[in-house]
Amino acid sequence: MTIIGLQFGGMLAFAVVVESIFSWPGVGKLLIDSIQLLDRPVVMATLTFIAVAFVALNALVDLFHAVLDPRVRLSSQR
Repeated sequence: MTIIGLQFGGMLAFAVVVESIFSWPGVGKLLIDSIQLLDRPVVMATLTFIAVAFVALNALVDLFHAVLDPRVRLSSQR
């Protein structure tokens, strides 16, 4: 289940490459264009968005993992 979260992170990272190669509009293309133009506020905002999305996706995967696998759940009885 954790591997799924890491795969989502990889998709986010490689979206930058794919959007740059094919000139598709998106967050990755915005990041590359902003780096080339030295637009620091846009670069920081884009990197922050990607980092927050990566953390949120991993948190969701961890929550779903706890729901699906009873061995991972926290319990008050030990």
